[in-house]
Amino acid sequence: MTDATISDEAPAWGALAPSGLFAALLGPARSSRSGALARLAMAFAPDAADIETLGFRARLHPKDNLSEKRALVSPQRFDPAELAWLSDHLTGDFSFIDLGANCGIYTLHLAVKAGPGARFVAVDPQPEMLRRLRFNLAANDLTERVRVMDVAVSDEAGELTFHVNTNNRGESGLITEGETITVKALTLLDLLDETGLERPGAIKIDVEGMEMRILARFFDEAPEGRWPGALVLESLYSNETRDPVALARTKGYAVALDTGRNVILTR
Repeated sequence: MTDATISDEAPAWGALAPSGLFAALLGPARSSRSGALARLAMAFAPDAADIETLGFRARLHPKDNLSEKRALVSPQRFDPAELAWLSDHLTGDFSFIDLGANCGIYTLHLAVKAGPGARFVAVDPQPEMLRRLRFNLAANDLTERVRVMDVAVSDEAGELTFHVNTNNRGESGLITEGETITVKALTLLDLLDETGLERPGAIKIDVEGMEMRILARFFDEAPEGRWPGALVLESLYSNETRDPVALARTKGYAVALDTGRNVILTR
């Protein structure tokens, strides 16, 4: 199967529903927490599969993206505490920015639950992931409710080199390794200005080690009235000199949830 499955001429959602042995193995894998069952199902997985997962419809590509693989074969282990916390804090005027949106899992999970007054911005610079994201939004009738931004967010604006990891597209980024493309970049404050969001309810930042640089620039130049109510930060790349959670805490944020992989902070 090639990228034609997610082109403008892609078959409608449902055309790639799991079948055969893969479908038989997928059910038990999704209903358990067994890594062995998930690996067995993946041994027979197609390049792409249409499925309802985490409350929304999606076409998932499990062989080149760990996030899509997890959402397909083991959704019960896909950031359950983080998604539950955000879902519990949905309000009528909730606004959410998803930096490093990938195929849209966080955005889709929240947008299908949110009322018509909520606003969502999904940000990713990868052409391939943008196609997947837009397909999934269309499959859930969310195209008009979610603004997609095909930019990178960095501590500097302009044209930057972005590295695409074609083995795991979720590990692509400005300071990672992989095939290179040139992308437009904005600072986080620029992004807020362009989207018209004065003070987002929450911002998720999953950008493969750029979190610290993005937030340092943002806190330096953005007035406090524009700082988001909550930050969802991947903490896997933190170290003594690059700790976005520690930075946020110096700005008055407190840890509301720490799963070891991600931290949610509120202010």
